[in-house]
Amino acid sequence: MSQKPTLNTAIVGLGRWGKNLVTAAASHTDSRINFVRGMTRTPAKVTDFGNAQGFEITDDFGALLSDPTVQALVLATPHSLHCSQICAAAEAGKHVFVEKPLALTLDEAKDAAAACERNKVTLVVGFNRRFLPAFQAFQKQIQRGSLGVPLHIDANFSGPFGYDFPGDMWRGTVAENPAGGMAALGIHMLDAMIHLLGPVKSIAALSKRRVLTSSVDDTTTVQLEFESGATGSLTSLMATPLNWRLQLFGSEGWATMPDQQSLEVSRLQDPKAANQTFEAVDTLAAELNAFASVVQEGTAFPVSMSEALAGVAAMQAVSQSAASGGHIVHVEN
Repeated sequence: MSQKPTLNTAIVGLGRWGKNLVTAAASHTDSRINFVRGMTRTPAKVTDFGNAQGFEITDDFGALLSDPTVQALVLATPHSLHCSQICAAAEAGKHVFVEKPLALTLDEAKDAAAACERNKVTLVVGFNRRFLPAFQAFQKQIQRGSLGVPLHIDANFSGPFGYDFPGDMWRGTVAENPAGGMAALGIHMLDAMIHLLGPVKSIAALSKRRVLTSSVDDTTTVQLEFESGATGSLTSLMATPLNWRLQLFGSEGWATMPDQQSLEVSRLQDPKAANQTFEAVDTLAAELNAFASVVQEGTAFPVSMSEALAGVAAMQAVSQSAASGGHIVHVEN
């Protein structure tokens, strides 16, 4: 079977995560993304990386937009830049893969989505955990109705990453990361919750900084009510060992991911938990290939734009509630 065509792409933002995306695409023979150019604020810092990957690195965003060989952009840039960069790319006819979150405000997210729709270019948001086989199996449990009526969902995604954020790093600023680890970690769980249960109706959040030296909060906890009637709780810490847990409780059973490769299910009729372990997959390569498939074949990306917008709306409510000391905020959907 012949290799499907690749999509000539430029990477914008070559920090740790941008490099991870490029490396993921380069390490798979079936990759449909071909990175042909790169852009970062200080090209000299990543000259060796660019040389190793075989592409030129510039500090001129406009140069990428005017390059006819560049069909698409992958944005791994500060969240506050996403809207303006997406709109500029759309006007230049470039397709866009943007790292989560799509934007920091719902208005900006809507503007970005509208610009891409108006210019008939693809826009997708990178939530790589959607490509975990364990999560896909988790989703099927709910779709089949085997857990009954969804009642409550509980999640924790935490890690020690806050210790690595110096004060001059954008990931270590409150402006780019309101409510602690939500934009870096918790947003993955928020996206999963919205995908499984639908839009969020209201939120109450507390966020505190106790041990980190950067300005980012290290402890954030969120209570959620979904429009479907289910409730949820989400915790994300930036100063503790790595932890991942997602569990949904239904009227006839529960399902939990105790980590990113495992699924446990217990039902009232058979309370003994059934355990499954799944092979690890390169979720970064998978999401990039899915982006290329959307552009070239018109397939559906696993994260719909309505879900991405609902996630931004909920994130905005989390930030507002945390800033108010935990007052309930109704989500604008």
